[in-house]
Amino acid sequence: MKLRSLSFALLLSLAAAATGCATEVADNATTNDENEIVNVAQTDVERQSIGNCWLYAHASWIESMNKSATGTDFDVSQSYWTYWHWFDQIAGGYSSQISTGGNWTTANNIVRKYGLMAEEDFIFADTLNEMSNRQKQALDTLNESLKNGALKDTAARRDRKVLRREMDRAWGLSAEQSAMLDRVFGERVTKTFTASANATGTPIIRAQDFVVSYSPAPGRPRVERKLSQAMSDWRQVYYSTGDRRGFLLRVQKALHAEQPVIITWFVDFNAMESGQNELRGSFNMTTLGRLGPGSQGGHMTVLEDYQAKLADGTLLKAGVTLDPQDAEDKALLDRALEPSTQIQFLRVKNSWGSARPDRAAAPGMPGYHDLYLDYLNGPVKRCTTTASGSTDTSNCPYDHTPLQNVVLPPGY
Repeated sequence: MKLRSLSFALLLSLAAAATGCATEVADNATTNDENEIVNVAQTDVERQSIGNCWLYAHASWIESMNKSATGTDFDVSQSYWTYWHWFDQIAGGYSSQISTGGNWTTANNIVRKYGLMAEEDFIFADTLNEMSNRQKQALDTLNESLKNGALKDTAARRDRKVLRREMDRAWGLSAEQSAMLDRVFGERVTKTFTASANATGTPIIRAQDFVVSYSPAPGRPRVERKLSQAMSDWRQVYYSTGDRRGFLLRVQKALHAEQPVIITWFVDFNAMESGQNELRGSFNMTTLGRLGPGSQGGHMTVLEDYQAKLADGTLLKAGVTLDPQDAEDKALLDRALEPSTQIQFLRVKNSWGSARPDRAAAPGMPGYHDLYLDYLNGPVKRCTTTASGSTDTSNCPYDHTPLQNVVLPPGY
């Protein structure tokens, strides 16, 4: 069992912009494959230490599809992708401070260029805790280098050999790991998997070689594909003021097909209920209305389940398994897709860790949170940020719809 941590930076993401996430320290995790209306294969909950929730969401998406294909858990190294995100960012020569934010497109580009690694093969220490302390240490070290050290000059940042040396130092890579990266990508990173890089004999895996499984179209069973194909097949769909029920029907159908749908949403932490009541572990407008605006930012997670009320008042509870092979359960699942069905909340697997007193989770599901539709629909008050990046709750001039977009499999 692993331990990890979340960081939730206060950079807000709009539709195609970078998603910023947040910051903290670690404990315990869980996998819940059986407690749900639908049965999305999930791996252990982890916890960020910096603002890269989008990479944790991408890892959960990939791990889920791989688990469906293989029946085993593959623990993706978010640190490996973070390393390359920062390298590409600094190599342009202009970054004086690292931005940890990104999005679905950024993540796909990193994986296409540099592939993926198991966590134990890149930063073994990450396997020992729910949170990666190394990421925060590397971020602080590199920002200091950009400000006062070897990377303070534009020319040094553009010298890829110098940059690689500083990157490896900041991340605490061994001589063997540095040599491996040199062998695959070149010491100046002159090769990638979109060109001539060759990872033979190393634990680095190309997206073209990593096995996943997903539904190729609505109503069809999952089929085995390679990750490179999945990244081309899946599509972002944006939430709007138009046919919101139609949007949610697409999400439901993907979940019924046991697909790990990525969701991008806006967080106001004062909307999170931490009291001992029926809303505990959820983001909802009742709690936000009571407390007023709080710390805010963009976030990406993966959907796990939902709760819905049918037209006749029947409640389909999140956390109560429905078996599509059972006739009565199948009828309920079909009725859940009727236009008259009201979705009460979406349940997400989060990257805020599982044993967090300050992150009240869905009852019985540590690390998971419920997003009520009244909150996702909003509008909520979006506040400005201070020079230090914190939320200025005294200045909230904008109305904002928290649900931004989802990533759906082909045809959904």
